[in-house]
Amino acid sequence: MVTERNKRIAAFRKVSGYLIWVSMPLLILCGLIGTVGLIGLMITPQGDFSLQDLTLKATMHESTIEWIFKEKLSLGSKIFCVAFGAIDLLMTIFILFHFQQLIEGFYRGDIFNKVSVTHARKAFKMNLYSGYFQYGFQALGVVASFFLTQTGHGERITSFLLSILFFLITIGFLSLLLWALEIGTDLNEETELTI
Repeated sequence: MVTERNKRIAAFRKVSGYLIWVSMPLLILCGLIGTVGLIGLMITPQGDFSLQDLTLKATMHESTIEWIFKEKLSLGSKIFCVAFGAIDLLMTIFILFHFQQLIEGFYRGDIFNKVSVTHARKAFKMNLYSGYFQYGFQALGVVASFFLTQTGHGERITSFLLSILFFLITIGFLSLLLWALEIGTDLNEETELTI
């Protein structure tokens, strides 16, 4: 039994070691590419693509980043996009940082302890706040589109509801993983007290 558990822990540490090589570059690349993208957006030529046009196009759930760089945004639209992108980027970096810390803890063998649970909780909560932030703005855009245009409402609502459904399924799955980590930590502490 102990030998089997030690084999599992060794395999877990090995996989965690591989994930460290993925999570750290991902964190750095996300920060660099996001920052360069935000700076690039600010220095693109200014046009007359207004915040109203931006709202209507963004709620159609197309490849947002691609067309934002193609359109010539007005100054107000640029400021909005950069502010929104900066907040979203900071949230993403926070999530990736705590995920990376969690993986490093797993690699050290700190699988079921308070430090791992703390990093997992912080990443989970920020992922939740990020979803509220993104889908809150999307909901405002869908509502605003009812006042700004007469067409495309069904497509916007369907896109929004599918996004929310996917987000809820993801949050449910991550909640189960966090809950399992918390229960494992409690059981680990009880075992240590018993010994």
